[in-house]
Amino acid sequence: MVSADTPETYEMRYLKQHADLEQATKKADELTSFFSAPPIPVIEIAEQSGVNVVFADFGEHKEKVAGYCDFRSSRLYVNHEERRVRQNFTIAHELGHWLLHKDLFENDPDKHVVLPRFSKPDTNDPLELEANTFAANLLVPDRLLRPVASGFVQIKTLMRLFDVSRTMMEWRLWELRQ
Repeated sequence: MVSADTPETYEMRYLKQHADLEQATKKADELTSFFSAPPIPVIEIAEQSGVNVVFADFGEHKEKVAGYCDFRSSRLYVNHEERRVRQNFTIAHELGHWLLHKDLFENDPDKHVVLPRFSKPDTNDPLELEANTFAANLLVPDRLLRPVASGFVQIKTLMRLFDVSRTMMEWRLWELRQ
C-alpha cells in the first residue's frame, strides 16, 4: 500500500524522465474536462474513444489477470470477478495503452502484456508508468480532487466519491501535495 506521505524514490524520478507522464496527464484531463463531478464514467469514456469494454470470465486465469486490451478487435477485456474499483482502474489503465501506445503495440503485439492481479505495478517499464499515470488522472482528476480534498475529509469519503481504491486515493492525495 502506498502511504500518502511516501517520498518519491530515485527510481521513480528516473523513470519519469523516460516516460511521457505529462502527455498521459494531459490526455486524461482532456477526456474528463466535460465532467463537473466524480465519479468519472470510465466505461463511457472508453467507448467514446473507440473501444468496447467487455466484462469477461477468464476461466483458469481469473486469479492472475485483471484485464487486457485487444488492439485487433478494439476491446478492453476486464475480469468480471474483480471489485468495481479494480475494474475501473483496469479499464482506465488499458484505455491509457489504447490511446497512448496503440501504434506501438499494433506494430509489436508481444510488447503488450495483460494487467496482472495482486501484484505491484511494473515500475521499470515507462509504458506501464504512463498507463498508470493516465488511469490515476482519468479516475481522479486534479481539478475535481482539489476542491474536496482541501480541509479535513476522510479518505473513505473520497474513495466512495471517486469510486476508487484506498491505494489510488492515497497516491492521488500524495501527488496533489507535491
